Amino acid sequence: MKNSLLIITVIILIHTSCERISTNPNQFLFKTDCGIEYTASDIELYDSSTHIFYLKNNHPEFDNENISSFSIWAYGEEIYTGVFWPMYSSSLPTGPYISSMSFCPDFTIRIEHMSIDNEPLDPRNDPRIISALEEHNLLHSGLSIEINNIDIDETQLNFKFTVTNNDESDLLILDPDKTGPYLFHYFTNGLSLRTMTYEEVFTSQIEPQIPTPWDSWSPDWLSTIKSGESIQFTINYSVNSIIPPGNYYALFEFPGLTHGLTKDQLHLNNSRIWVGDISISKEIIIP
Repeated sequence: MKNSLLIITVIILIHTSCERISTNPNQFLFKTDCGIEYTASDIELYDSSTHIFYLKNNHPEFDNENISSFSIWAYGEEIYTGVFWPMYSSSLPTGPYISSMSFCPDFTIRIEHMSIDNEPLDPRNDPRIISALEEHNLLHSGLSIEINNIDIDETQLNFKFTVTNNDESDLLILDPDKTGPYLFHYFTNGLSLRTMTYEEVFTSQIEPQIPTPWDSWSPDWLSTIKSGESIQFTINYSVNSIIPPGNYYALFEFPGLTHGLTKDQLHLNNSRIWVGDISISKEIIIP
């Protein structure tokens, strides 16, 4: 009898260590194939610009090497599925995925998406998910970015872009004027130009400055962008060869802080530190 009770207890402990049960099927739900679940009550907010969930606590559960897939649910319906993708994999993921080597803080879950020619379609901001998150006051709109102008002469490229805070919260963002160009380009590859057939004709030659230690950060690098506010920045790049007149794609990734940020550091001076990055591609004409 004692042995039977011991076996039952062990089974229960194993089961509950890998699974957290949702009691409300109408709640938003993040679920893994291992049975780990996060409901709306586990989430602090969702940034729809970076597709990052901020959890109320860290998620050491993801250290479980047996996790291979996840699904997103809303109103009791599975909206989409994705995979946990190890960066050492020889193949690329297709559709939604979570990288096993994400540099985002441990209290966040970033869902990325891989597509070719817009296939498969990106489901991460499906209206049903957005609606469910809005009902729980979890939806935040984050940032957007716009390429304003690119001026090029024989030796220099002048790049102007605008960052807009669409969030209801004031945000703290990496400021290239405060970091300087070298440190800023540690967090981003910067601007690149490609032909209409996607051949690269320009890429940043700015040598990145690595922080010491590499995963450190400073509030001195950040500027507050208030809710609804826009800030324009300018970055100057050296041009090593003449870029012929024509139509090009301009690609740029605006970075936020990632590694080195802890949960208790997320809010500073009544503003939230913006995490992640956003990318933009725009067709331009060089006369």
